[in-house]
Amino acid sequence: MGQAYPGTVAAPNFVMTLEKDFVMTLNNCTSELTVKAYLFKLAHELAYSEAEIRAGLEYANRAARRSHPLGKWDKAGRFYALERTLSVTTCRSPSQAWPYSQMVAARTAAHCAEVYKADNATHVGRIGRAYNKLLAGEDKDAVLRLLKKGIRKREAELARALRK
Repeated sequence: MGQAYPGTVAAPNFVMTLEKDFVMTLNNCTSELTVKAYLFKLAHELAYSEAEIRAGLEYANRAARRSHPLGKWDKAGRFYALERTLSVTTCRSPSQAWPYSQMVAARTAAHCAEVYKADNATHVGRIGRAYNKLLAGEDKDAVLRLLKKGIRKREAELARALRK
């Protein structure tokens, strides 16, 4: 699994403490901030990078329309994204028939990964889906199964990077 952080309790059901006296599990995750803190710690223990976690949270918020990509509108109602990433520049140009093409591209996991300089867009997508599942109150086992995919490979890559 991963190393336990100081102040955390390493257990099979991922019970952990954020502060000295507050034990948090998925059963008492109610606010967005609590869910974010829980997911951040859990993903960090599962060898996700900080950039992947932050990009995943942004991806989840954009996909659920809780936040919006930066951009501008022209008089015809077409949206032009200000974050010029590969995802945005390779999508079709906004037109009268397709005015939101760059907005849709700026809501993808690949775009958020590029903005936050995360190495792997797949990991970004998994973090985003896990965050939305936690907010929806879904089963913790489903979230863990989602985040544990490829964990041995990530840990091996992390160990190789630390040796260099």
